[in-house]
Amino acid sequence: MRRTRRSRTPMQTGPLLDLAPMVDVIFTLVIFFMVSTTFISLESGLPIDLPQAQSTEAQATDLPTVTITGEGRIYLAGAEVTEASLVAALRPLLSGRETKTVVMRADQSIEYGLPVRVMDLLKRAGAERVAIATGGN
Repeated sequence: MRRTRRSRTPMQTGPLLDLAPMVDVIFTLVIFFMVSTTFISLESGLPIDLPQAQSTEAQATDLPTVTITGEGRIYLAGAEVTEASLVAALRPLLSGRETKTVVMRADQSIEYGLPVRVMDLLKRAGAERVAIATGGN
């Protein structure tokens, strides 16, 4: 009297939960956040203390931006440039644009002369208007 053992499958107690769609959603969210972080520009990440103004409006812009840090370093579109190379670097950015406006972001602790020199260089490069960025409240 030999008894044979039959392999029994465990009894299913409830519906199976398919995890594949949830994994797809998680990967989609990860990709979304990775791509959206690339939209943070280097210029907004430069450590400068903008002067405050009471009557300012925040505006998103795709205009060329020149940033002057508290140490007196000059950045054009996130790349560091010197006063001597600013005009040559800015001309290609302004050529072919309908509006020849440049946004200047300058730290409030720098001396007055450097922003004036930079504005003069911007005019030499072909900028018709210079917009000065402020911190606002």
